[in-house]
Amino acid sequence: MKQQLLFVAVFFSFAANAQKIALNKGRQITITSVITQDIDMMGMGMKMKNDTKSTGVVEVKSFDNENYTSTYTLSKMNLNMDMMGQQNSYDSEKPADRESEMGKAFADKLGKEVTVLINKNTGKTTLDKKAIVEKPAAEANPMDGLMDSFGAVGEEATVETVFFIIPTGKKTGDTWIDSSTNKGMKEIKTYTFKSVAGNIATIGLFSTLEGRNAMESQGMQMDVNISAKTEGEILVDTASSLVKKRSSVMDLTGAIDVMGQSVPISSKAIASIDYN
Repeated sequence: MKQQLLFVAVFFSFAANAQKIALNKGRQITITSVITQDIDMMGMGMKMKNDTKSTGVVEVKSFDNENYTSTYTLSKMNLNMDMMGQQNSYDSEKPADRESEMGKAFADKLGKEVTVLINKNTGKTTLDKKAIVEKPAAEANPMDGLMDSFGAVGEEATVETVFFIIPTGKKTGDTWIDSSTNKGMKEIKTYTFKSVAGNIATIGLFSTLEGRNAMESQGMQMDVNISAKTEGEILVDTASSLVKKRSSVMDLTGAIDVMGQSVPISSKAIASIDYN
């Protein structure tokens, strides 16, 4: 009897981890994210809070031996921001808001299909080169830098969050590490296989982000030095590698060097993302 139970446990662990990305042509996945962020620029006495809710849709258009060809469309955006006691809001479903500065900043993204390739084996995504349009500096929107400070990411990065592949052979209690470096920032992610119920696995996440990066916002050169820690969970369907939910809390500290001054900064961001 003990041998039979051991066999069942080993087989189940293998079945839960022998993952692949399984999608059909025409499959649609709706991504709904709710993010709350508090920022404190201590040296300037500036505090900012923003609550963002967005909805986007991923649709599989076709596939070949290597990739799924999909489109991502940002369909709704709602933003409420409080900066130094001044409140601003934006709702993509309100016609009047589309003429505001925030509305103009999102105009190029809302309702526009962007083609994203999804690798069948890894879940990694790449933006279709035809979708990349470089704007002349004179046409760049001054709100772009502000959007980046909210943690805005590209369409391919958003689509990539839809998938999570558990490495083959991992079972409950196991941990593994993934690291990457991008634009002077090094991120180390530690995953823990916490539990599994049916086909749904719960994966714990702890990550650190360290580094220094130069950016430009509204014509000003800024050097950003940050240290961040994130804790969260990922719920993923082991049969398809499709994520059901992501939740996380990020605490960030650092400094922004601009115009000869160093401004300490701290931030806390709470995110909840559902996939249907």
